[in-house]
Amino acid sequence: MTLTAPPVPGTTYETDRDKSKWLWMLLWCLLVLGVQPWSSRAAAPQGTTGSTNSLMKGVLLGAIFLIALAAIKPGFRTRANPATNLYVAYALFATATAFLLADPVGPLLRLARLLIGLSLLYMLWRPLVRRPERLIRAHLVAHLVLALTVVLSVIWRPEVAWRPLSSFGTGYRLQGVLIPMLPPRVGEVGAILAGLAIIALFSRKLKFIPASTLIGIGLVLVALSRTRTAAAAIAFGLVLALMLTRKTWFGRIASISVPGLMGLAFLVVPSLHNWLLRGQGTKQISSLSGRTTSWQYVLDEQVSLQTAIIGHGLGNKRVLLRRGEGDIDVMAIDNSWLGLYWETGLLAVTIVGIAMIVAWVCVLRAPTPFVKASGALLLGYVSVASLNESGLSDLSSMTLHLLVAAAVCDSDRLRARAKSLTTKPITTTKTRWV
Repeated sequence: MTLTAPPVPGTTYETDRDKSKWLWMLLWCLLVLGVQPWSSRAAAPQGTTGSTNSLMKGVLLGAIFLIALAAIKPGFRTRANPATNLYVAYALFATATAFLLADPVGPLLRLARLLIGLSLLYMLWRPLVRRPERLIRAHLVAHLVLALTVVLSVIWRPEVAWRPLSSFGTGYRLQGVLIPMLPPRVGEVGAILAGLAIIALFSRKLKFIPASTLIGIGLVLVALSRTRTAAAAIAFGLVLALMLTRKTWFGRIASISVPGLMGLAFLVVPSLHNWLLRGQGTKQISSLSGRTTSWQYVLDEQVSLQTAIIGHGLGNKRVLLRRGEGDIDVMAIDNSWLGLYWETGLLAVTIVGIAMIVAWVCVLRAPTPFVKASGALLLGYVSVASLNESGLSDLSSMTLHLLVAAAVCDSDRLRARAKSLTTKPITTTKTRWV
């Protein structure tokens, strides 16, 4: 048997491996950028339209796919977690049933983008998920890049970066301009950035000064975007992350009491109370900014059995509401589960629901506290935000959070099991000679 020495730092092999690591991290940042919803309703740069945004996203995802395909070694194999496999099954089911729709072209194009994104996940996960901490770090860096684009938008075009609250009273909400993002997406970027930085600080993966800087940037984005869903979702995710990783009852009680005190402050402190209300009245608050109207329409709509099973087609995220004498209003569904049912039917809701359950099982079985906390944070955020935002039916940032949480936690469990098998002592039995 020939023994080979480990690579010496500074050698060509070690340098090539470091370059490969940075390449995969760069591709991951570009993938997060590609799945970020570039909203045509946001104030985009002059001459940019919704179709241009879709074309740019398609070109970006295609370029990432070609670069990753050229970078992987021959004989490439990887093991995806069960949640990702379920999403592949969902995409294949939606593709097969899209041909039964009256106009299948639009849904098929969106499904093609989803399948390209899932293929990219398979290719990018192998070099990153060997060390789950590396994928978490790449996800953190990607959201830092997105946050910096929002900051640059304020510097570049401040008159456009602030979205008037015409229907919510006085005030403005921060939105993206360099990358067209509505205020809810700006709040999501800030919330994920702040949450992952807090977990890294508590787990001693980041020093105090850089972690405090990232947390500050994230909280400022959440505050200036005035996104209540992001604030509630990240608070829920942090509580879950701390409860699952704290070993003492004092730590678990503290993880619940601190968010409780913060919630009390929102009700007592006038400035925080005004931020929470956002100039809305009791009727708007109770209807969740009008969301319950579209939800009730989806639930009350009489559809055929075929439509209930396969949906109206991917991309139909809005409903037409007729009010009064011929008045028509277009409203977003803004609920991932009702939107999933409306777009792709009941069977798709079942598949994605099982994927969510499997992802939670992966999180609960992760042995490393940092990986477990990060997975719980991302999945907790998706669980809350999916009730008030759409995204789980398509290649979106919420879908990516779910699959990242499942991937890092499943990889962490497999790594710990392989390590225990290699370090298990070999027991020998004594042979008695007669």
